[in-house]
This record gives sequence, C-alpha cells and structure tokens, in this order.
Amino acid sequence: MKKLLFISFILVSAGSCNTLNQESVLYPNSMNLVESTPLMNDHGKTVLERFDAPLGYNRVAVSPNTFPHYLRTLELKPEGSMVQFYDGKTKPNNNVYVSVVDLPISKQNVQISSDSVIRLISEYLFKTGQYDEIGFHANKEKLAFSEFAKGDFSRKNFEKYMDFVMEKVSTPSFCADLKHIPLKEIKIGDIFVQNTQPNGHAVIVVDLVENAKGEKLFLLAQGFQPAQEIQILANPSREDISPWYALKEGELLTPEWRFMTSDLMRFVFLPN
Repeated sequence: MKKLLFISFILVSAGSCNTLNQESVLYPNSMNLVESTPLMNDHGKTVLERFDAPLGYNRVAVSPNTFPHYLRTLELKPEGSMVQFYDGKTKPNNNVYVSVVDLPISKQNVQISSDSVIRLISEYLFKTGQYDEIGFHANKEKLAFSEFAKGDFSRKNFEKYMDFVMEKVSTPSFCADLKHIPLKEIKIGDIFVQNTQPNGHAVIVVDLVENAKGEKLFLLAQGFQPAQEIQILANPSREDISPWYALKEGELLTPEWRFMTSDLMRFVFLPN
C-alpha cells in the first residue's frame, strides 16, 4: 500500500530500502501532549520563519529555486492548527506534530506516508515548471505527468495526476529510485525510509542547521495513514531541542515510527 516516486530519465541500479523492524510502529498513547517550545515563532508562516535555530547553530546554505530551498520555505498553517484526514476528520495531537504544512489534501485516501514525499517533490517540480521531470514508476511502467497531461499543465490537471500516481505507485518502486547516503552527508530533502508491505514508512528532512563543531540538527516532516495533511514532527526524545533532531548514529525515534540512521536515502536524480 505504500508508494514511491521516481523523477529521472536516467536508468540507475535499483536501490533497496531497509526492512521494517517489527518494533518500529509506535503508539500515540505512549506520548505526552505537545507543548509550546521556545524554538518556535508562533507567527512564522514558513518553516524558516517559524522554527528558530537553537543557540549556537546556523542554517546550512541552500541555493534559490532548489528542492532544499522549497522545503525550507514551505508555507505552514497558523500555529495551533490540527492535522486533517482526507475525510475531514481531525488527527489528535499527542506530541506527534508541531505544525501543519499548508497544502490542500485530496479527498481520496491516497496521500499516505511515502506518498507525502511524492507530493512534496512533485509540488516543487510543478511550481518551477519542470513538468517533464515529474514521473514515477509503478510495476516497471513510468507514469509521467507530461503524458498524463496531454498538453494541459493546469493546477487542476496536476492534482488529478497526483491522485492517480499516488494510488498506483508502490513502496518497492519508491525504494528502487533511492540510494543510500552516509549519515554525515545528510542534506535537506533526504529521506529516512523503511520498506515492508503494508507498513513501510518515510519521513523527509525539511531543514538543517550546524554549529561551529560541525554538529547538525534537522527537522522532519511526514504524512501517515490514513491519508492526512503533511506535518512537521515533534521530537519525543529531546524536549530541550524539539522539534529539531540531533544527528547521531543509531536509533531515530519519531513520534509514530522508529527508524535507524542507516535508513537514510536520497533520490537518485538529486545532486550529491
């Protein structure tokens, strides 16, 4: 049921996501209620404006009009907004998320987990007019937006394509278009992903800061199941730096999933 994206015309050797640890699924009743953090600016309207870098850290440089820049400047709903499911119901916030990305969600149950990553990269490519680069593989067949659009590159038709492709693309094809990345080389836009049907999951790095010692912190975003709006995650293990996560080898505990840092991957079409 999980899905993935592919956005390159260059054939590469298939990647392989790590297999889910059976203990990876977490439960919200084990978390505390989300609380305000001094690292949040309640009036900020984007990731950059809302989340301050902790003392001693500075944001890593990114180039304009790139995917990392797009993620860092994602627009957010007003502070205190609750995540909406595809059917209009509200997702309780038991220290799961600190903000909600301001992207309308389809009324179909398709934007689930790794589909949220598909959504973000596709939104970036659509916004920058790179229509020919929007394409994903399902069962070895490329589902290209340019072919689906038939000359109609309107927002309405793009949204129809997104519903279509998120329903068709699977986690195995998602993982086949990723490559493993050493943790020390982490960049904005990289993904922590585990691949097991039907319960694989993925979270994406949406911002990154670094101090003078080279120590890094990062922000994560996710979608989950059933289909729901994309959210910026709280850090259940480090309230002192939440929602930032410290970069260190080993276990990566997010509110609804337990990853390993060896799960870090990057789309093959993105530069090293």
